[in-house]
Amino acid sequence: MISRGSKVRILRKESYWFNQVGTIATIDQSGIRYPAVVRFENVNYSGTNTNNFALEELIEVSEVETKSKEA
Repeated sequence: MISRGSKVRILRKESYWFNQVGTIATIDQSGIRYPAVVRFENVNYSGTNTNNFALEELIEVSEVETKSKEA
């Protein structure tokens, strides 16, 4: 399941970052059309490195590694 910190591949063909991998910054739970904010290492023509995507436009490449505390 896609969650904060997951690495995802972009499937939106008209996106500058099509087929590139980014990191999920946040996922909005309010029911908006594009709830996932994805952050990239490179910038687009406008100089931004984040964009909102629908969950259907993303494929998870790697999950977030959960860190467990050892006592």
